[in-house]
Amino acid sequence: MPNKRTEQPWERQKGESAQAFEAFFLYLEMGADRSIRAVAQECTKSVSLIRRWSSTYHWVERCRAWDNHIQYEAKKAAITEVRNMTKRHVTMAQQIQNAAMRALKELGSDMVNPKNFAAIVKLATELERQNLEAQVTAASEEISSTQDDGPSTLADAINEAWRRRSEENEP
Repeated sequence: MPNKRTEQPWERQKGESAQAFEAFFLYLEMGADRSIRAVAQECTKSVSLIRRWSSTYHWVERCRAWDNHIQYEAKKAAITEVRNMTKRHVTMAQQIQNAAMRALKELGSDMVNPKNFAAIVKLATELERQNLEAQVTAASEEISSTQDDGPSTLADAINEAWRRRSEENEP
């Protein structure tokens, strides 16, 4: 296993020479095609030396830790992007609803095509509802993945707040 004194396994380890770390870094950057032989060729070192460095400094485990870290960061970024998208969709839906209500108030019911108005409001409210449900579901899953002791009261509170909000904003 990597030396516990370093912050991260993919960083230079205590006692690891600059050359050994450079070789490790080449190995790390190879991704799925990692190869001791390829590192030896690139560094113009013997395969046995590279193999010894790999064994001494636990290259396989350090690379696994790096790969897991990269996957975790990508997942975190994707979750953030989905949350941002959902917020944008909710905002758009609310803006569409507000614009439809303004048009009805400003132009009057005689000037607004009832069929189009109903379709716009229905679409906007459904879009808002779907995205708010997605937010609640994601929040509930996130909370329950961090707790082992049954349902979350925060999730219940979010569900209740969403239910009350949707009842108050029904057109």
